[in-house]
Amino acid sequence: MIAYLKGTIEKVTENSIVIDVNGVGYAVVCSARTVNEARNYSGIMQIFTVLNVREDSWVLFGFISEQERFWFNTLTSVQGVGGKVAIAILSALSDNDIYNAFLTDDKTMFTRADGVGSKLATRIMTELKEKIVGKIDINAITTAAPKIAESSVVNDVISALANLGYQKTDIMRVILAMQVDNDIGFDVLLRRVLSKLSAGV
Repeated sequence: MIAYLKGTIEKVTENSIVIDVNGVGYAVVCSARTVNEARNYSGIMQIFTVLNVREDSWVLFGFISEQERFWFNTLTSVQGVGGKVAIAILSALSDNDIYNAFLTDDKTMFTRADGVGSKLATRIMTELKEKIVGKIDINAITTAAPKIAESSVVNDVISALANLGYQKTDIMRVILAMQVDNDIGFDVLLRRVLSKLSAGV
């Protein structure tokens, strides 16, 4: 497996780059975010990679971060989500967007990506939600995410407030805007979030 490539960017297209590594040019298919990073980069750049080997072709996919590669591998584990569709999702959604979609059970987020309809979005949510929520540490996935409590506590608070009639997207918006200690308890977090929701924050 080619874990990463480190070299100079020789060419950038809408959905790919060519990176020169010691005189060898590697064509790499990338998300819009990685392409934009490459377009504005000068000097030696490191691209994390996944090699997709098929009977008729070998395709090298590239990522600006290990987090982006994590989501690519996770998404392509779903039946019907190939490399092209996973790249489309990564182009439409940030790491944080994807995690929040699972956390708030918002499958419509995935339909923002080209090639993802309601049926496929439902399959992605169904197959991956239990693997992600409560089992994946968001802070380990993306350093851009706000610091929040353990996902199990957050999930319990979301469920409790949703049962009271609050929208999950509003609940998560409040939680992600808060500075929350990792050891915070359910009762404390529930009161804080409920207070802000009631105040219309």
